[in-house]
Amino acid sequence: MNATVSPDEIIRVVAPLDPILADTSVWQIMIDGHERVLVERDGRLEEVESPFSSAEELQAVIDGLFGLYGIELDAAHPVGYLRLPDHSRCTAVVPPNAVGGPHLVLRRIVGPRPTWDKLIEWGSIPQRAYDLLARAVSARVNILVSGSTDSGKTTAAGLIADLAPAEERVIVVEQEYEMDLKHPRTIRLEAGGPAGLSMEEALAAAVRMRPDRLVVGDLSGPFAAPALRYFGSGHDGSLTLIHGTSVEDALRRLESLCLMADLGLGLAEIRAMVAAGIQLVTFQERLPDGSRKMVEIAELRGLEHLRYVLQPLMRYNRDTEQFEFTDAKPGWER
Repeated sequence: MNATVSPDEIIRVVAPLDPILADTSVWQIMIDGHERVLVERDGRLEEVESPFSSAEELQAVIDGLFGLYGIELDAAHPVGYLRLPDHSRCTAVVPPNAVGGPHLVLRRIVGPRPTWDKLIEWGSIPQRAYDLLARAVSARVNILVSGSTDSGKTTAAGLIADLAPAEERVIVVEQEYEMDLKHPRTIRLEAGGPAGLSMEEALAAAVRMRPDRLVVGDLSGPFAAPALRYFGSGHDGSLTLIHGTSVEDALRRLESLCLMADLGLGLAEIRAMVAAGIQLVTFQERLPDGSRKMVEIAELRGLEHLRYVLQPLMRYNRDTEQFEFTDAKPGWER
């Protein structure tokens, strides 16, 4: 792959998309064939006028963009992924596997990230939940941010991490650049590279770099086990993410990832490690109307008879469309 591609070359190739890219409120662009283009703006999807008059024009943009990196998409290799110089992500699928014509999705990483005020304005999270999270960060609680696909969990995790005091040193470890933190003392480590650095090796390096807060990107492999061990052994105020369909499902997935590490631990020991490393779990979801909401917040109070003791703190009621709080006092505030 050509690592010397300049932003100017990319701008030239994607010129038909200039009017859309110029709108800084656009977070993602989804080109579903040359006739339909959707954008995500202010947390909502909306259709905009397509700049393409034919599938061939769209294909030319895809060929030009991927060609800059020495990648040719065709019937033998119909799917391609790119990370652009500004860390934006690009995914393309071409015929015959893309039945309706070429498809292209561009997702900005560094860009118009929502603020807490915007999320509260949009109804993604209530003010009371924000206050709860801010107090948890101040109390140096370890937080697991979970969510379904495209639910906004990465955005939520970045915003939560930004609540750390400005004088603290926040070290972010990721497989790939995803979280766009604005914290003034953010240090980033990324796995991979020419050395093929593993996430476990990147985590070990981060711990040796004196973090005040350790932020670990999406847990998706056996490195979840060492991450939890760090969280439970003095690295309080840490944060990580995991895919899940509920708070309970996120914890089950976390167990499975730890078992993948093949540490010779049984389920009881794994659950004890989870309970020692995590004190608060949030769950994000994208609802049928396209809105993203933090629909659950629960405190993990420990284990009882080898089962997690979860204290619900907030839940979104889909019937009433209201956020409901239990008024239970979290352990760190008692």
